[in-house]
Amino acid sequence: MGSPPRAWENNEDIMEVENLYSAFFARDNIDILNDVPDILAAGLRITSRFNPPPEPIPPVPPAIPLNLVNIPTVDLDAEDSVSDAADEDYEDYDAYEDDEDSRSSSAIMMSINRTTPRPGRFSESSNDSSEESLIGFPIDPPAGSPVGFPIESPMDSLATSPETSPESSVVGSPVGSRATSPVGSRATSPTRCPATTSATSLKRAYDTLEDENSKADDEAFSCSICLDTLTNTGLHRPACLKCGHIFGENCLQRWIKTGCNRDAKRCPTCNRRANVKDIRVLYAKNLVAVDTAEVTALELKVEKENREKNLMHLEAEKWKVKATYLDNEVKRLKTMVDADLLNKQAAGPTSLRQCIKKINLCKNLGCRVMAYNKYSMMLVVSQHSESPLFNSHVIRKLNGSILEASKECIFAHKKQIRDMAFHPYEHNLLASVSLDKCISLMDVNCNQVISSVDVNEPLWSCCWAGDNTNMLVAGGQMGSLYYIDRRYMKLFNADQSRKLGCVSLISIPPSTSRAFIHGGFMKTRMDYLSMFEQEPGKELYRYTETELPLKGLWTNTSYDYNSNLVLSSAKPCGPNKSVRHIVSKIADHNTEGPVITPVVTFYGGDKATQLSRSCLVPTTGASYEDTLACSFDERSKTIKVFNVNQGNNTHNFHVKENFLDLCPLTGMMNSGRRMLAGLSENAVSLFTV
Repeated sequence: MGSPPRAWENNEDIMEVENLYSAFFARDNIDILNDVPDILAAGLRITSRFNPPPEPIPPVPPAIPLNLVNIPTVDLDAEDSVSDAADEDYEDYDAYEDDEDSRSSSAIMMSINRTTPRPGRFSESSNDSSEESLIGFPIDPPAGSPVGFPIESPMDSLATSPETSPESSVVGSPVGSRATSPVGSRATSPTRCPATTSATSLKRAYDTLEDENSKADDEAFSCSICLDTLTNTGLHRPACLKCGHIFGENCLQRWIKTGCNRDAKRCPTCNRRANVKDIRVLYAKNLVAVDTAEVTALELKVEKENREKNLMHLEAEKWKVKATYLDNEVKRLKTMVDADLLNKQAAGPTSLRQCIKKINLCKNLGCRVMAYNKYSMMLVVSQHSESPLFNSHVIRKLNGSILEASKECIFAHKKQIRDMAFHPYEHNLLASVSLDKCISLMDVNCNQVISSVDVNEPLWSCCWAGDNTNMLVAGGQMGSLYYIDRRYMKLFNADQSRKLGCVSLISIPPSTSRAFIHGGFMKTRMDYLSMFEQEPGKELYRYTETELPLKGLWTNTSYDYNSNLVLSSAKPCGPNKSVRHIVSKIADHNTEGPVITPVVTFYGGDKATQLSRSCLVPTTGASYEDTLACSFDERSKTIKVFNVNQGNNTHNFHVKENFLDLCPLTGMMNSGRRMLAGLSENAVSLFTV
């Protein structure tokens, strides 16, 4: 049987065999055939020794039609070699096949034209031998072998019987001649068979194959688009198309989407048509990819941190721009205010002191006290309810900015309300006390009473402690003091007594520049003035009382924090036959002598049947303004305005009704003058002072 067909690796092996054939035909003595197998060489030597030289053979015509040549056919299905040329979609490999066909045709023509015998080759031993000719040489070799060369060795021809190898016969031989020739005959054509590959050729072929395999390995584990290694995770993991070429996933998507035209999307390697939907991610078992899971996680973390950093920078820039805008706005408003103040200081008041408006609150006589919040510009007034269904006293709200009374009322107490006080910080909280022995805390925004506390005597006054804004202090009709924590609305302490009533309580905030640095409140009893201060380390809600060196039958006390002045009003009694309004100043810190010193005293009429309230009107900062003291004189039916700095009576407002309470509207101006609210028994009057 013949030897198995050999697959030719590359063109270098083909050239090696051609060189061997050329050297074989050029030799004149067969004894120097080193490349021929020993058995074949021994047979050739025997033939040349025992057989005489052949007779001259007439030359054969140089050209023989191809149709006269008996070309043996080879079954391609019997070969193991599988070529990629079977895929008609690979255009580059088709070009390679065309080139191989051209070379095969050249080899066939060369074998047909080579029909003349070469001298000194072989000698015929009998007349049965056919003429030397290559017409019977196989022209169409099996797939995978070099074109123009046989795939069987001379030893295969020697061992082949006539029945098993009919392809060895020569076209044109006489009828009845033998199908095979003995050793050395022309029919076997040993000169056209390939010689055994040398060790050098085998080593070169092995090295070439190893280089190609290593190159293929490198190409399998790297992307031919970006020439970077593939990773098992991330965007550059291996992916392939229908053709089987492997690339990085993101590189392949970018190539198909943007690297190709819309109508010519193809594979970067084989130029076969491809689409994005053809991309398949590979999860091969033996595919060696760089493990970048940790690197990818770190990159994602760095990207996230950078994104957050950029967001923080954007946020910071936004706030910087906003801060710059607000600074410019503050500067602009400050410039406007300064210019306005300069104009006012230069021009002074543009109108006379007068009553600018009177607001009637109710038909019945029942108004008693007022309270004003300069932050919300809200004025609240106590009055008797006009509804016949409710026999109670309510709190009426007035908007100071528009000087109009609101229809909203807060039903607070059943009897007359004697005092009210806004919380110093939470401006919606209002505390009130009444003759019904009840202390109420209400929210003026929702017009409801939050909670209330009942005590044992009617109440006349209340205030928030200056050192503790959570504590509310209430004064009773018999001079008692009640301490309530507004967080619990619970009575924690009570200093009960049976003396004259507590007509007024005012808050004294802490200050390091004057006496009573810890703050507290000032109590005005009808016969007694005292300061309550809580020292550090003492029990909570326990205050130390300090008597002030002023004597009189007191009706009211007010305090101005900016000027540190106290106004105390007293009814006529004893040697004092008229109403007195004493303006005093709290002494500085560590000053020897009395803690409060009288500054100036103003006198009114000799009639005071009611406990009316006087007040201090503070300055707004203008140079032409002085601190004013205002009080109602029952004898002359006037509201007297006194200048504290000048010590005289600057103006009198003549009125017809009795005024029970006076309250400065701090922060409100009209025609360059400060405003004062006066409360009668059924109306509120607004004055410019």
